[in-house]
Amino acid sequence: MSAAVLTLAPPGSAHTSARLPLAFHCSATAHDLSGTRDVILATYRAPTPRLAARWMQAEALRLARLFDPHPGEPYLGRAAVVPTGPTCPRPHTYLYAWAQEPGQYEQALLTLAAAEPYRISVTDYDARYSLLAAPLLMPPKPPQSPAPAGCQPSPARAGRRRRKPARHAAR
Repeated sequence: MSAAVLTLAPPGSAHTSARLPLAFHCSATAHDLSGTRDVILATYRAPTPRLAARWMQAEALRLARLFDPHPGEPYLGRAAVVPTGPTCPRPHTYLYAWAQEPGQYEQALLTLAAAEPYRISVTDYDARYSLLAAPLLMPPKPPQSPAPAGCQPSPARAGRRRRKPARHAAR
């Protein structure tokens, strides 16, 4: 008598079997607070949840450096950098904190691995800035049954071509 074998499906396979993530769409956008304009700052198509989370982390650091530039940055040229008061919004502090906190990265990774979107949003006086990673889902393939043995495709359908329309000479 042979021993019984118990096979368990991985957790969450019932949800992911219906729709599998093909890739992850990542974007950084700016939305004006009146809701009339959206600007795409950056996009990326990540093949895995880990690369999507890494892109979000790197993009958060990049945006934070743009929000809080050092006075000697070459891209500023001769522009004056003026210190702000304590009541001014500081979106860069949240972005730095999120990008440098390992627990936040792990939370993003777990959310994306579950085929759920993950978003970070910060606001200043003029706009709301968002980093988004969302799964691009593909529908499941319908089961295909094999063709019965000995069946060949119909020659009438297999060899059929479209007829080109006849051209009439201009008179």
